[in-house]
This record gives sequence, structure tokens and C-alpha cells, in this order.
Amino acid sequence: MAGWSLSPTLFADQIEEDLTDMQRQIVIELVREVLTNAPVDKGGYMASNIVTIGTPSYEISEALDLTGEATFQAAVSAISTLKPFSTVYLQNNQPYAELLEFGGYEGPTEKVTSAGYSRMSPMGVYGISFIAVTEKWI
Repeated sequence: MAGWSLSPTLFADQIEEDLTDMQRQIVIELVREVLTNAPVDKGGYMASNIVTIGTPSYEISEALDLTGEATFQAAVSAISTLKPFSTVYLQNNQPYAELLEFGGYEGPTEKVTSAGYSRMSPMGVYGISFIAVTEKWI
């Protein structure tokens, strides 16, 4: 006899829960990677890595975080209410964030490479973090 031996509705809730747990794990890993790859001068960039659910944030944080611990805890707290099929945003709105990611800073400083990248993050932050996490989950 063709068909299901059990109705799919019996395990649909479990699948949604498993997917949400997986999404939460991926977000946590991505935040860890971003914080590991983030350059630290005064801690403004580190503290400005913001996680939101459903809508992006346009906030520019004035907070400082030299270790990334407070930023990580804020991210974990933000995804504690994650619901199935939600969109999660991880972003940094500091005005200089694009220069850290894509290079191009022009100015006399020993803190940047000749291509304008931070010497602490010469390959950017978000792009290499995304690649590292993607490689783990694919």
C-alpha cells in the first residue's frame, strides 16, 4: 500500500523545532566567526555587530566591547525568541564597516594595508566568516 504509515502532521512540529535549532546554531557560529575576525582598536566595531530577527537594525551603537563577550551574549539573547522560518540579520552599521570589509581606506596610518584593509582583518570580516560557516554546514 502506498502512502505514509504515519501522518506528516504528527511530526511537523518536531521538524519546525529542529530547523529552528539548526538556524540558531548557524547564527551562533556566524557571530563567533565575525567576532573572531573583527579588528579591535577601541571596541566600537566589535560592539556594533548586531543580531535582529525579522527586520534589520539601523542603529549605530556607541558601545565598546574589547573582547566580544558582551556582543556575543547580546546575540544569543536576541535569538532566544527565534521562531520557525524567521529571517535573522547580523550586521554592523559603523560608518567605517564597509572599509573594513572591502578595503579602500586612504590615509596615512600604520593600521591598514596598502589596499586599505585593517591589518587585523586584511581579508575583511563578514565575507570570510560566512565562507567559514558555510563550509561547516554544507
